[in-house]
Amino acid sequence: MTDRVSAERADEPLFIVNPMSGGGRTKRRIGALIDAVERAGLKAEMVFTTHPGHGEPLAREAIDRGHRYLVACGGDGTVYEVANGILGAAAGDTVRLGTVGMGTGKDVAKCLGVGRGSRAINAIVAREERRIDVGRVVSRGEDGSEQTRYFLLEASAGWVPEISQSTPRWLKRLGDTAPYVIVTFVKMLGPMGRPFTLSIDGEQMDARYNSVSVHNMELWGGDLVAAPGAAPDDGLLDVIRWGDLGRQAVLKAIDGQRKGGTHLEMDGVDHQPATLVELSSPKRTRLDLDGELGGYLPARIDVVPGALRFVAPAK
Repeated sequence: MTDRVSAERADEPLFIVNPMSGGGRTKRRIGALIDAVERAGLKAEMVFTTHPGHGEPLAREAIDRGHRYLVACGGDGTVYEVANGILGAAAGDTVRLGTVGMGTGKDVAKCLGVGRGSRAINAIVAREERRIDVGRVVSRGEDGSEQTRYFLLEASAGWVPEISQSTPRWLKRLGDTAPYVIVTFVKMLGPMGRPFTLSIDGEQMDARYNSVSVHNMELWGGDLVAAPGAAPDDGLLDVIRWGDLGRQAVLKAIDGQRKGGTHLEMDGVDHQPATLVELSSPKRTRLDLDGELGGYLPARIDVVPGALRFVAPAK
């Protein structure tokens, strides 16, 4: 993409497609996606990612060319990349973001009422719009330098979020939730807790936790209700702390997420709203953002209200 788009095309959707999402299943569904888009009366103008992280520079390049309507086609990682391209370009007020969920995790689409492909296409055609919050994270990159990233679903560190980082692409062919459940059992063979220093709106606590997660929406890990009631437009984040739980308690908590969030009723699992979270650990600890590697601790996490114009039904 090099030439600037015409004024007429600027507000038409550009579909940024990750053909390898869903364990490569999306590649086989591109024809069906084109048919659905064209039946809806839209031009199927598409660009394709070729490697992890590629959605972000594709989004930035599209914005530089004048596009003001981007649709991420893939899983939550694809939406994450395109959203970071928009926000990194300071274009949250001028560019719409939509999604057609085609990957393993489609939690953003589900939380915003466009989990079904037909509903997503209808919203794209109708240009339905909902302003949503995002989480902003200042953390450390691979080389130790400071970086700023944004998330739509969650930011997390510890044992539970490392499941998503450990799930191989080939296993994701099994569906939305099964790959993560399988890897959970494998990872239970190793250590499950670590020390963290955590500050929630100025209240500091040092403890061993299995995981600490900060949520902007209810779901993660493919249909698991991690933070019931978390809303992407309330100006708040929801912090979930899993204490240094044993294996049986962890299994019970995971099952509680599958049952709609009953894990929050357990001893050792705590939940509170927040606008600012600071998290660190003496152990080198990866930070998960929407299922993607988002740097390393220490991290400062806050909420940016109404940062994105998301193509989805109003509440």
